[in-house]
Amino acid sequence: MVYAAAEIDEWFETLDGAFEGKLPDDHSLIRTFGGQGWRVRTMGVGLLVLADKDFPYSKPRAFIESYDRKRPQPHIEPIAKLGELAHVCLTTPTTPHDPLLSVQSALHDARLLLRANENGEEDEDFGNDFGSYWSHYLPDGAKAARLWGLLLLKSGIGAFAHATDETYYCFPDKESLRRYSRHLWRGFIRDPHQFPLIEMRRLPRPERFPTDTESLLGFLKRYTVDGMHAIGELLRARPRHLPVVFSGTGPNGRVFQVALELAVRQDAKGRPPVKAHIHSKLGDEDVIRLYDVLPLDTRNLDAALTRLPDRDLAATRKKVVAIGCGALGSGIAIMLAKAGVARFVLIDPEILGWENIRRHELGAEFVGEPKALALKGRIERAIPDVEDVQAISASFQQAIEANPGLLQDADLVIAATGDWGCDVLLDQEVSAREVPLPTIYTWTEAFALATHAVLISGKGGQFVDGFDISGSFKGKASESKRDPPPECGNTSSPFGAVEVAQSQALAAKLALEVLGGRHIGADVWRTRTCEQSTLEDADGRWADNWIEARGKPSAFGEVSESAWKF
Repeated sequence: MVYAAAEIDEWFETLDGAFEGKLPDDHSLIRTFGGQGWRVRTMGVGLLVLADKDFPYSKPRAFIESYDRKRPQPHIEPIAKLGELAHVCLTTPTTPHDPLLSVQSALHDARLLLRANENGEEDEDFGNDFGSYWSHYLPDGAKAARLWGLLLLKSGIGAFAHATDETYYCFPDKESLRRYSRHLWRGFIRDPHQFPLIEMRRLPRPERFPTDTESLLGFLKRYTVDGMHAIGELLRARPRHLPVVFSGTGPNGRVFQVALELAVRQDAKGRPPVKAHIHSKLGDEDVIRLYDVLPLDTRNLDAALTRLPDRDLAATRKKVVAIGCGALGSGIAIMLAKAGVARFVLIDPEILGWENIRRHELGAEFVGEPKALALKGRIERAIPDVEDVQAISASFQQAIEANPGLLQDADLVIAATGDWGCDVLLDQEVSAREVPLPTIYTWTEAFALATHAVLISGKGGQFVDGFDISGSFKGKASESKRDPPPECGNTSSPFGAVEVAQSQALAAKLALEVLGGRHIGADVWRTRTCEQSTLEDADGRWADNWIEARGKPSAFGEVSESAWKF
């Protein structure tokens, strides 16, 4: 459905008529921002309801024409580049099939919000969404601060680096800052500087945000306990600039952190206002008065943690040893890194080839590189706050011989090699340990008709119980008449990225459950069977023993589970 300009004009004329006599006489239709709008004076302010050129497939937006920043209102966002115009934050839904309703609803919701603001009913939002208000009230040309790892801290001294683009990178300590820099930028920060993290006793309203030296001094006295002294101590060392991070908690328990910059004031020749020996002896207030204040555009580099179902996993610093970095193992490792696993040992002896790139996590740019080393770099760049990733370009047999304590402090081992000899050795190593070490073995059957993920807890059976002496699996789910490809002695199996992604997710989910404290002391055998279409494409069928044990799989694919007993 496409609406002509004449129809849009008619909607607005209809809207104007629909409210005739119900609103002040000064309301009028306007054209603006490539679309149309309606202006009316309500609740003592000029209110614009604007529909852009995408309307009615976009929802109308509401604005206040003359917004006084000195009298902030909840859910109102000042727009610096548009003078006194401010956006009214509405949750009005988009209704493309009833454009008139869209505009009526926006106007109605805007008036309700303005009335609630006038009555003080929404004032708590200043605290519950403190970070957004801070960004809305930044001065033009504000520099940036990027924070990592500070949300669990209330106060203290951290380490920062000042980038060439004048962005401040603030971390809780030198080690985490250097690690992040090494992973993401392949650089080393030799001498990080110190900054203060100061706790606010309560969160201020936007008109109380510090914008200059005097307002900062008042802010420190009113909202912090020892913020003045914490800043003064660092400024007496005569830094040219210093980021200051403030931490506070909103009424809903949400933690916020915002930053500002202190830059030493200079004369026309670039000289500081006082001599060094005087600077170092000044009191807290006096030394702060030597600096200009600029609020910073503050963002959290670890904001993605808020999207995780288990944020605590990253804080527990779990370590996973991943044996096999092929199509299956590489995806599992990356999923776990994104889920919050902090430490990895990646083991694989192979080089990435052109035949790998259609289903492997590593693409053509890594062809010719060792899989383990390339995957290490990929994880570090994708998740730069990962704590430690070790890569061993060797077989597990070689790795354990060179380092008998390789598994010593691991929380979980994942074997995704499909190599019988490797699995047997790993099974023996794990079984011989006094302290149980959960181990997941995962592999796909031919053409990815079924994927298995088997957890051996170390307290019961062994992985080899499910195989004969030559490594033939006793619990095979599928059979296929289709011939495997001739490459690699008929040992490779064709399937695509979709199938391998489903296989990766099966093992990764089981791994997260183990790391989260589930399945303690249990052996779990989890299997995903493919869709009927995949089975037919491979000229396959479900094994009789499988159907007898678990029933005929769903035509849409399914996951089933049983104990590891044979």
